[in-house]
Amino acid sequence: MSIRKLLLPILAFMLFGFGSYCQKWELSLDKDGVKIYTRAVKGSGIKEFKGEVIANSNLGNILAVIEKISEYPRWMYKCTYAEQVKKVNEVSGYIYSVLQQPWPISDRDICSYYCVSQDSVTKVVTISMKGVKDYIPEKPGKVRVPSLKGSWNLIPIAKGVTKIVYQLHCESGGYIPESIVNAYITDTPYTNLLNLKKIAESPLCPKTKTGNLKEF
Repeated sequence: MSIRKLLLPILAFMLFGFGSYCQKWELSLDKDGVKIYTRAVKGSGIKEFKGEVIANSNLGNILAVIEKISEYPRWMYKCTYAEQVKKVNEVSGYIYSVLQQPWPISDRDICSYYCVSQDSVTKVVTISMKGVKDYIPEKPGKVRVPSLKGSWNLIPIAKGVTKIVYQLHCESGGYIPESIVNAYITDTPYTNLLNLKKIAESPLCPKTKTGNLKEF
C-alpha cells in the first residue's frame, strides 16, 4: 500500500473528525470587562465555558493568588472550603474544595490535580486542572463532581498587563437538570475572573516573584 493511501484517512480524520468534536465558541456574556464564551461538548449535556479578562498585574502576582488555595472561599464562586490535600512538588498537587448549592440540592465537592507550567518562548503560564474523583473518599452529605477538565492561562501582553483565560468543563454529579446548569453557566467564570482581577490589581496585593517564573 502506498504512503499516499495511508495518509489520506488520517488527513480526513484530522480535517473532519476534530471539527465535529470541537464546537464553535459563542459569546454568552460581556460585562465589566469580562467576556464569557460557551460551547457544546460532544457526549455531555453541560456546556463548556471560557472566560477572559485583562488585569493590570504581572504573572507572579496573579499566580500567587491562584496558588493560595485556602483563600479560594474569598473570591471563587460558591466555594466554601478549599485545601491542598497533597503537594507533589513546587508546580503540582491535589486540591479538595466544596461548592455550596441552594436547598434542597446537596453541596458538591471536587478533588482535582493541578500542574503549573510556563512556555519558555511566549512566557504564557498554564495551570492545568483535571478531576480525580476517587483520590480521596467521598464525604457524607456531599456529591462528588465525577469529572472535570480545565485550565487557567496567564498571557503577558505588556509589562504589568496580563490576559487571564479561564476554561472549564465538568459534570455536576447527582441529579441537577442540565438546562438549569447551563442557564447559570456564566456565573462561575464571571465571578472568579472579576474577583481575581480586583485582588491582583489591588494596592494591598503583595508584589510577588514565584520561583523561576519569567515575566514579560
